[in-house]
Amino acid sequence: MIKVGRKIVALALAGFAIAGTLYGGGRSDSSSGTRPAGAPDTWIANRKIVIQAYIDDIGYNLPDNQSASPAFQELKKRTGIDLQINYTPGQNDQAVMAAQLAAGTIPDMIVSYLNNSTRPEFPILLKAAKDGMFADVSPYFASAKAYNRYLEPGYLPNDTRRNIMWRDDLGGKVYLVHLAIAAVDRSLEFDPSRNYVGGPYIQERIAQALNVDVRKIRTPDDFYNLLAAVKNGGFRDNNGRSVIPLGPKYWGGSFDAIGMCMPGLVWGVSDGYNITPEGKVLHEAETEWAMKRVNYVRKLLAEGLMDQEFFTMDDTRALEYYTNNSGAIIGDVHNYVDLINQNGGWIPLHYLDDWTGNNQKTSGGKSGYCAWAISADAKNPGEIFSFIDYLSTYEGQVLGRYGIEGLTYTQVNGKPRLNAEVQGYLNAGDTNTLINKYGFGFGGAANYFFDCVITNEDYLYNFGEERPGMGSSNQYAKAIEIGTKYPPSGIRLVEGLSAAAYLSDESMSAIKARLDLLNYNEAIQQAIYAPGDAEAVRIIESFRQQLVNAGVRDFEAHLERLYKADPKSISFRP
Repeated sequence: MIKVGRKIVALALAGFAIAGTLYGGGRSDSSSGTRPAGAPDTWIANRKIVIQAYIDDIGYNLPDNQSASPAFQELKKRTGIDLQINYTPGQNDQAVMAAQLAAGTIPDMIVSYLNNSTRPEFPILLKAAKDGMFADVSPYFASAKAYNRYLEPGYLPNDTRRNIMWRDDLGGKVYLVHLAIAAVDRSLEFDPSRNYVGGPYIQERIAQALNVDVRKIRTPDDFYNLLAAVKNGGFRDNNGRSVIPLGPKYWGGSFDAIGMCMPGLVWGVSDGYNITPEGKVLHEAETEWAMKRVNYVRKLLAEGLMDQEFFTMDDTRALEYYTNNSGAIIGDVHNYVDLINQNGGWIPLHYLDDWTGNNQKTSGGKSGYCAWAISADAKNPGEIFSFIDYLSTYEGQVLGRYGIEGLTYTQVNGKPRLNAEVQGYLNAGDTNTLINKYGFGFGGAANYFFDCVITNEDYLYNFGEERPGMGSSNQYAKAIEIGTKYPPSGIRLVEGLSAAAYLSDESMSAIKARLDLLNYNEAIQQAIYAPGDAEAVRIIESFRQQLVNAGVRDFEAHLERLYKADPKSISFRP
């Protein structure tokens, strides 16, 4: 997640159920679908639709009074739909979803994270679909205004079509619908107004003092030497304390930041797996690369080049940490984060090589982001489909992202442009006012629901700017400036699903159950903090044996057969 939502105290999961009532009506066979005199052509039905969101960025950024919000009132005026969005905090969104699906407590519709079929939410959603919890929406695509494109040959990514939506084992029925599909595949194009520049960032004052050209920091040795130079440079933070060379990611401690800072030490590029030049699939733990990474990080920690809380620092403290310039290098951030753009004092270190010596950005091609499903118990699911389809039409996208003409935007040369008042709130980062005074999305800056549920996206072509307000925002201007000055060295296509996706194959079910109990990242982290080198080696060797005992050799042989038949099926980088 890239945006910071309003935080509320998480409620206990137990005992929570959805308080939505299902409402009837149909466009052709029910009075609710009868268009009132004077209603617009976008009218759908006079009914309520209750949506359960399993996405915290939606849940923490909803208007305090949804029915009184201009956004929800305008939707009611245009479509007849009284929209209600529910969110239930808990241990995490996935756990809440699993509990509510198991209890059968979903309302008309659900929305969930689902980048692709490898995400942990997918098995939960697929099981619910096969258990009959969701409505078949396949009959509605042909007459849709936006979703009709899903029927065009080549429009959907292979994973979306074959594994998420039109699965062979569902007999032509569609229960899950993937979102955020681009109208045009631009995955191999870099546009600084559309694409993020992510990875580690260094304080610009420190890079200048050390005379460092970030484009020349490529290898793990280069990165180590830079950290050592920072430590020896005697730099101080805003409070006069010594700056720590390498800190955690901007959003708090996380293991994955290791891969961002030292991609040259990550061999298992596909869920821990990769393939050798000889065609042998291995897990990284079965190679020398596991200990290479462990020893490298142990050295950084031992020499004081890396914050001891790199893996554990919470997000609130991490923000304070970097606001005070206490870390010379942010383990992972991107150019659209407020911190980077407000003080302009950070530049990217994203030219690092992977283990093959290539520093190009990789792209898996066209993909999706979230997904939705309609409850099998919902009355007249065609109305719900029509509503969600409306949100992705041109008119629906303008409404969700820009709001109402005259209230939040005006037309300039045929394109919507935010008015000065809304732009002021956006530039000030006043999320609360944007959410409660207006209720629209404004490009993910406010009510995230509207930006999350859009598909058939082509914002630059449709609106002349990738994000609302980008054309007149200082914040966006600085982000674009960074992207323009420090673009990736290139973009290469690496097609295919991550290796672990194929654990869902029926023949792998027993092995999947055993491998799911193992956590490679946790083993690496334990080895990093082991009291001695011998204990670090023992931890990795023990994990390697656990893989073998779980049946990893059979899974690797399965991957080899798949890759030999179709090298584009798995995202290996040999």
